[in-house]
Amino acid sequence: MKILSVCILSGLLASDLFAAGVDLTPRYIDTFIDGVKCRRLYFAEGSKKIGFSTDHETEVASEGGGGVGFHFPKYPDARFVIDYSRLTPKDAMSDEGLETYRKVAQEFLPRGAAEVKIVSEAGDTLPINRWQSYRIVLSFQLGPNAMSQSVTFLNLNEEQQLVLITASLARNFAEAAERSFQIIRSWQELLPGDERPVRGS
Repeated sequence: MKILSVCILSGLLASDLFAAGVDLTPRYIDTFIDGVKCRRLYFAEGSKKIGFSTDHETEVASEGGGGVGFHFPKYPDARFVIDYSRLTPKDAMSDEGLETYRKVAQEFLPRGAAEVKIVSEAGDTLPINRWQSYRIVLSFQLGPNAMSQSVTFLNLNEEQQLVLITASLARNFAEAAERSFQIIRSWQELLPGDERPVRGS
């Protein structure tokens, strides 16, 4: 199924607003855990390497606009995307500012989305790395399909905000959300002593 291609790529991509910070181009390096070599995904942040852990049931590809997409062959309708936000950490995640976040979250819905409802909202849904975040979960109909999509606005620091989008058929959303969470929670700076360049990359 390619439902999610429509869901994500029809959203508001904001890579033209990205000036500095994490570069979401997928790169790979060999790392060692207890002496065992592991091929690991990373993003560059200046001279730093931000590593992520993914399993054999996850495929990674660049998205149009500069973001990165994670696909789960076991759940072909599900997708997780990390992209640059058009908002910034200066846009308050409280009070009147939340109306802006609700509006932007709905801009990521696909054309043809009907019966759109905000199912839930919550702040600080990723309580790691001293991040500030706000998540909006929506439900909608896309043709005959009941869909769910979460949009999480994530302040990495005082300068850069990313947007995390998880979408799938409603019946698979819990699994898609859990897989997305396991990916983002593995965010970790790679240390020079842990790495060895992948040959041919």
